Amino acid sequence: MKMNTGKPNIIRSAFALFLAFAVVFSSIFTVAAAAQSGNISSYSTNSEQGFESYVEYEMSNGDMLITRSENFDITVDVIKANEITVNNCGTLETVMIAKGTVADVLEKADIKLGDNQIVEPDVNTEIKKGTNVTVYNAKKISVTADGKTKSVLIPYGNIVSALNIAGYNVSKDDILSVSRSSKTENLTKVTIKRVTYSEELSSEKISYKRVTENSDEIPLGETKLKTEGKNGKKLVTVKSKFIDGKKVSETVTDSKIVKDAVNEVTLVGTKGAATNGGAGTFTDMYGNSVTYSQVLTGSGTAYTAPAGALTATGVTAYNGGVAVNPNIIPYGSKLYIVSTDGSFVYGYATAVDTGGALMDGSAIVDCFYNTYDECVNFGRRDVNVYVIG
Repeated sequence: MKMNTGKPNIIRSAFALFLAFAVVFSSIFTVAAAAQSGNISSYSTNSEQGFESYVEYEMSNGDMLITRSENFDITVDVIKANEITVNNCGTLETVMIAKGTVADVLEKADIKLGDNQIVEPDVNTEIKKGTNVTVYNAKKISVTADGKTKSVLIPYGNIVSALNIAGYNVSKDDILSVSRSSKTENLTKVTIKRVTYSEELSSEKISYKRVTENSDEIPLGETKLKTEGKNGKKLVTVKSKFIDGKKVSETVTDSKIVKDAVNEVTLVGTKGAATNGGAGTFTDMYGNSVTYSQVLTGSGTAYTAPAGALTATGVTAYNGGVAVNPNIIPYGSKLYIVSTDGSFVYGYATAVDTGGALMDGSAIVDCFYNTYDECVNFGRRDVNVYVIG
C-alpha cells in the first residue's frame, strides 16, 4: 500500500500558521475594541514584513500598554506613564509619557523651540516622576563669569533666576554688576563675581608677662625669681573672603584659650626701706591737709645734669622730677618729699628717673636740682617720701 504523507504535513503547517495569525490579530482586535470602549484612549502601530511587530497603546488610566509580536509570539508590557506638565511660555498642558527625554515630551506636545526660546530642563534630560518642563522666551546677553565672556540665551524675567536657569548657579553671596532685581529684558550684559569663603584653624602663642612683687624679706635692691614664666596657647579660627579666587579680607570668628600663660614673677627686696604704714594725711608747705597712700622713710640725695639731659622715662630732667627705684615707687607716682625733722622741704615731685644708688638701696630718692650748689645744699639727709598719687 502506497502512502502519501506530504498533504497532511502541509495542511498541519498551514493550520498552525493560521492559528498564530489569529492570536496576533485577536490581540490587536481586542486592544482596538478596548480603545472603542474607552479603556484605551489612543494607540499606534508599526508594521514590518506585512504584520504587526510592535504596538504601543496609551491607556485611559495613564498606563502604557506595549504589545510586541516576534515570530508570532505575543509580548505585552504595562508601564506606568509619567504625567508631565509643560509650561509653554505661560500656557499649560499635560503630556502622558512612560519614558524618554525632554525632547520627546516637546515632540509629543507638538512644541518646536524657536531661535529665541530655551527649555528647562535641557532637552537631553531623562524624564521621571515629577518632572516639569518649562519653555521660556529668551534673549542673548553677554555674560562674564568664571574667567569667560559668552553671548548666552537668557530667559526673560529676574536676572538671578534667569542666570540660574541658564546654568550659572548664582549664590546669595555672588556679586552682580547689575541689581539683583533687574529684568533681563532691559539688559545687554552682566558680570558675575564669585564670592567664596574658607575657614582656617591655627594655633597662636600667648606670651607670658613679667611682673614684680615687693618683698620685705629680701634686702633692698636685690631681686629673686619667684615663678618661672610659661607661654600659653590659643586656637584661632580665621574666616577668609575671596572674590574670583583673590583673598580680599579675613576675620577672626573664634578664639579659644587651650593653655593659660603663667606670669614670670620677680620679688623685689624692700628690706631696709622703712615704711610707716598705709594711708594717712600730712600738712604741706602751704598748710594744706593732703592724703597719702604710703610713706617711705630713708636716705635722700640730690643730683644735677646738663641742660636737655633725658631721664629714664624719656622726659627732660627738671626740678621736681626725682629718681627712684621703680620697683618700689613706680614711674609716674606723684610724691611729696620733706626731711624727717621737717627742717627741709623739697616739695611736690614726680618719679621720672632712676640710678645706681636707688637700685642698690643706698637711697630711696634722688632729688633733681638745676645747679650743683643746690645739690650741695641738700646734701644727704633722711626724708619722708609721701606717695600721693
